[in-house]
Amino acid sequence: MKKIKPPSPLVSIIIRTKNEERWIDHCLRAITTQSIKDCEIILVDNNSDDNSVKIAGKYTSKIINVTEFYPGKAINEGIRASSGKFVVIISGHCIPKDNKWLEHLIEPLANDKTGLLAGVYGRQEPLSSSSPLDKRDLAVVFGLDERTQRKDSFFHNANSALTREVWQKFPFDENITNIEDRLWGAEVIKNGYHIFYTPRASVYHYHGINQGGRIDRAEKIVNIIENLEGSPASLSNLIVDKLNIIGIVPIKGLPTTFKKKNLLIESIKYLKSCELISDVYVSTDNEDTAKTAKDNGALVPFIRPSELSAESVSLPNVLEYTIEKIEKIRNVDLVVIVEENYPFRPKGLIARLINSIIEGGYDTVCASIVEQRSIWLDSQDRIQAIGDSKMAPRTLKPEKIHINLFGLGAVTYVDNIRKNSILTNRVGLSPVPSYPYSFQINKKAEL
Repeated sequence: MKKIKPPSPLVSIIIRTKNEERWIDHCLRAITTQSIKDCEIILVDNNSDDNSVKIAGKYTSKIINVTEFYPGKAINEGIRASSGKFVVIISGHCIPKDNKWLEHLIEPLANDKTGLLAGVYGRQEPLSSSSPLDKRDLAVVFGLDERTQRKDSFFHNANSALTREVWQKFPFDENITNIEDRLWGAEVIKNGYHIFYTPRASVYHYHGINQGGRIDRAEKIVNIIENLEGSPASLSNLIVDKLNIIGIVPIKGLPTTFKKKNLLIESIKYLKSCELISDVYVSTDNEDTAKTAKDNGALVPFIRPSELSAESVSLPNVLEYTIEKIEKIRNVDLVVIVEENYPFRPKGLIARLINSIIEGGYDTVCASIVEQRSIWLDSQDRIQAIGDSKMAPRTLKPEKIHINLFGLGAVTYVDNIRKNSILTNRVGLSPVPSYPYSFQINKKAEL
């Protein structure tokens, strides 16, 4: 019996990824809510070493891996594996703004009567976590007026569409390392075709289209634009309720007590008071501590091996082991860490840390105190000042020195824990008053 070939979808959506774990779920979830349902998704991944492919697998089985990445070649490979009449290209770190994005993006192609429309590209909007340079560039390039480009060859594949028929005539250059979209645009314009820009098909794009430039000048331009058009969308408001956020309390031995209060219990209560945290885990090497944690609403799915309690073992190593165990039973995006030997904690700190890491575009955010006194580093062979060494008045000091209070409260993306790189990337600080929050108990004793 002859096998019946299934009908081709109307739209094929090509997504290129390289370590987009933080974004791909938001991108794909928004695609699945589109008003047009007759579409297929093809992911072209460039050897991601995070969970990008695993996450994408929840939405599509059409996943292509490329080991040698050239942007035009990756797009062509995706299109070759597709069958839709219209081809849509979107970056793995872009999020469609609404459920009409796809409809508005292909509408000009579907309605074209001239046969000369080669491609359509849509608006790209910044987020609160975007840098001032990126906010400026996106606002300047992607305006609010539709336009047909008969001479201007600008085209951008972070958010674009074309017909399969045009692609067959003009595939993307497979030998260049960037701007394959701009070169494609130049080629179709040279051959008498047009390009159309529509602001109605908009995506959120956290980084910009250009590199370099003066940050102070960009900030001034961004301030003017935001005064005219309003502030960019809050990334935290957009995604925070969709993130899997957990709290972890790492502890060695029995809990610390302070004024007859069990500080492990207080730490669990503190984390559970933040509505953004779904579950609190205690990472312990002690059965009695585990029982105390469970009795107070924390999860203790394992007892940590004793070798991880040696003096030579660092906290990042403990967290790495802990996350490896937890990720076997659930998905995790953000991790909030508190150590139980801080008896005083400010209200609202955890929510502030979570919003800060999202809004600021940080990899990790820690509580800190600002130290205005002189600080000196003793490196055995010499002693040198850190920061100001002229004993200037505190209000006139040119810089601020922050002391990290990681154990009071910190939040990081889970991939930083997996890679043991919690404080090696872009770190944000959330200052708290020194007294009483910097008070830390280093000995487990009844006070």
